[in-house]
Amino acid sequence: MSLRFPAHPPLQILLVEDNQDDAFLTQEAFRSLEPVPQFMVCTDGVEAMEYLHGRVEGAQPLPDIILMDLNMPRMDGFGLLEHVKHDPSLRAVPVLVFSTSNSRSDIRRSYQNYANSYICKPRLFSEYETVVEAVRSFWMQTASLPT
Repeated sequence: MSLRFPAHPPLQILLVEDNQDDAFLTQEAFRSLEPVPQFMVCTDGVEAMEYLHGRVEGAQPLPDIILMDLNMPRMDGFGLLEHVKHDPSLRAVPVLVFSTSNSRSDIRRSYQNYANSYICKPRLFSEYETVVEAVRSFWMQTASLPT
């Protein structure tokens, strides 16, 4: 089922995910939206910071949303979240933690570091679509994005 909301420009999403399968499933689930969001994928926090500071080829203006995993090599999601939320040029960008962890301490720590939401990754593709619908409903229709 394709959802059509042509009044909105495509959402610019920075997906920070080291698992190729999870990155693929996430992007596939978002393809049900109209217009289809544009993704930039980084595989860890270091690469994401390079992208956000415009130090990689093809870097765009700041994304509308950062959708990130917690468990990644080099710089994990907590390090990235702390860096983004303490950098005045980045802190307004909403960060949605998208993790397999449902640990209360991970959730608490994410919000203590100013995550805008914490979403547990679904196990089935149909559940990904439900998550995407919730993200679309809130971030594309209800919330006003700063970028």
